[in-house]
Amino acid sequence: MLNPRCILPLKVAIALTTAIVSALWLGWERPYWAGFTVVVMAATETAGHSLKKGRHRLIGTLLGVMAAFILVGGFAQQPLPLLLSYSLFAAICVYLQGNPRNGYIWTICLAVCSLVLVMGQRLPELSFSMAVLRVQETVLGILCFTLVFSLLWPSSSRSVVISTLRLYFENQAKHLQTTQNELLENSTLTKDLNLGDSLRQLTRLEDLLYVASSDSYHVAQDHPHWQALLDQLNQWALLCGHLAELSEQTRGEMTPEQCAELASLLERLSLRVDDALIMLNTSSPARQESELIIPREVTLLPPRHSGITIESAHDLHGTTLMLSSLLTQIDQLHYDIVSTLATVTGNTTTEETRQAKAKPTQAPHQAAWAFRPDSAIAALKVCLVIWICMALWIYVPMPGGAVIVMLGSLLSSIVLSLPFANVKSLLFSIFAWSLFFLAQYVLLMPILTEVWQLAAFYFINAFGIWYQLNQPQQILQRLIGTQLLIMMTSGAMQLTPVYDIQLALLQLLLVGIVMLIVFLVNHAVFSGTPESAFLREIRRLRLGLKSNLQHFSHNPHKRFQFRQEPLRSVAKAEQAMARINWAGYPELDPASVNVLITSAYKACLLLRTFEDSYQNWLDSSHQQALEIYISKILKSLVTILEEPTISEALTSHQQLDGLLSELQNYLIGLDRESVLQFTLSADDVDATYRLLTSLKLLIVSFKSLSFNVHNSEVHHLRLQPFAI
Repeated sequence: MLNPRCILPLKVAIALTTAIVSALWLGWERPYWAGFTVVVMAATETAGHSLKKGRHRLIGTLLGVMAAFILVGGFAQQPLPLLLSYSLFAAICVYLQGNPRNGYIWTICLAVCSLVLVMGQRLPELSFSMAVLRVQETVLGILCFTLVFSLLWPSSSRSVVISTLRLYFENQAKHLQTTQNELLENSTLTKDLNLGDSLRQLTRLEDLLYVASSDSYHVAQDHPHWQALLDQLNQWALLCGHLAELSEQTRGEMTPEQCAELASLLERLSLRVDDALIMLNTSSPARQESELIIPREVTLLPPRHSGITIESAHDLHGTTLMLSSLLTQIDQLHYDIVSTLATVTGNTTTEETRQAKAKPTQAPHQAAWAFRPDSAIAALKVCLVIWICMALWIYVPMPGGAVIVMLGSLLSSIVLSLPFANVKSLLFSIFAWSLFFLAQYVLLMPILTEVWQLAAFYFINAFGIWYQLNQPQQILQRLIGTQLLIMMTSGAMQLTPVYDIQLALLQLLLVGIVMLIVFLVNHAVFSGTPESAFLREIRRLRLGLKSNLQHFSHNPHKRFQFRQEPLRSVAKAEQAMARINWAGYPELDPASVNVLITSAYKACLLLRTFEDSYQNWLDSSHQQALEIYISKILKSLVTILEEPTISEALTSHQQLDGLLSELQNYLIGLDRESVLQFTLSADDVDATYRLLTSLKLLIVSFKSLSFNVHNSEVHHLRLQPFAI
């Protein structure tokens, strides 16, 4: 039985060797371009990601060729306009490569355009030959990779989707078990009723479903049902946000009847989670939909003969009745989620269940075009690197000529797009790998006289790299090592082998110079260290919350607006937090920073919940006076968010307290003694109460977030050391 650790290294080594030998057999001049294609496609998470990257690489190659033809045809004899146009084109490509769906197209587009311009020497005939050869090598690399990975130990992205869903339901089971234990021990809930929204995993599921449709027949065939499942999971997160609103208001003593009703609901949810985990276990037998636990109505109101007065029952109308209705919706949605899961996993065959049961959720409003500050910063840095390389090429007698400009655009666009890339460690890795391969290039490769010997050389080296560096966090080292294996020994892959170490040393020298430039630019302009990235994302979180609130207090139908998604900022801040060396900051407590991240996630969830409550209120009970009042509150919140989030002073905390007090006074107006009871219907009171409660909890979350930012003292991260 083959060791599973050997499967991926074998497939990569076979595909790489096949691509290089095939290019030599066809008589093409640069077989290493086909090898580069195989390596880049292999450095992905799933087979679906690989196939998607192969298509994007081909599309990017064609776009890059067309861009190079346009630049050569329009500015071949005008150096300054050519350089300015190329810089603008590079900036646009780097900005667009920040798109998670098709960004790789623009990375390859810039790389191919740079190669054709430099190697074609601005000559039309030579540029055309380089472009055709590049397209041929790219297609060959894609074909070799697809052939090997499809025939030898084929794998599907569907298994990764299933494992992510399994993790989703395992986390949900833990939350349900915790809530059940608390209810059993205390006969009440002292904390918010948490059913596990798993907001962090929804973005990953969306990305995995997108790529799994490329290599999995089952996912592609049932894609509408998978999309319905994703919509239901988003709806579940939204209902969990509404549940946080109402459980905040009903926390306290519960009657035995309410405890029993809630325990029955938790039991039904737990049993369905167990069913879901059984379905996701491929070794388990299939389950029928009839075996699922049927939902039923949740009733938390006490019976009429329990001695509750009419006034007390009226007080329960605003919260307990809405909580009962919400829990009934949650019970039904959970049943629909597990039923849809049974459909997509093939655990049911009834035609009725193969129809999507839940309507797609209405996602929060998103602008048609959103500005991405990270991509803009990367584009600015790449332009600076290119201009510095151009200055060295023009004013300093650099060996290799314009090659340094090509390397500057290629390396800067790749390195600066990596999150929190440590340029110093990358440079040391490049030197170490280069010396290792140059030693083989000088001492071993000249004695290889047959093609099979050359193939064995690349097979053994590629297999060794991918076998030894098999951990997920070592993927960058695998990529660097394999690409340097090809680049440092490219002379041996010519139709007439050339063993000239001077060319390899020149490439290594230019790479070192460019990496030093990238390091200086990356630290001097919008520093790319984890500390600086963390502080920037916390500031962008404030701007994202502010822009989303401004959407309600201004024109909500504005098409083009600069909006930052706050949830994305929190996710990036969490990634940066994991990369910070906390030992260098003894005055900071990582646990308090983790509490800050948790409160930021909660604020984003409550913001999404408020948006949904606001939209429902507009549809059901729109009142101009209340809209004016809410707009006033939101404008006050926007004014508070104008202040810096990362500050030693806690000024916004008191302002939020004032808003909470004012909002609570308005909520008292919905009491049974208020004149509003004579002007509003019961449904209007419910909708209004839910909206104002949602707004109140949003302000409370902002208050908690402000306090946690101050308490964590993250402003000390500004005093980070700068060292080469």
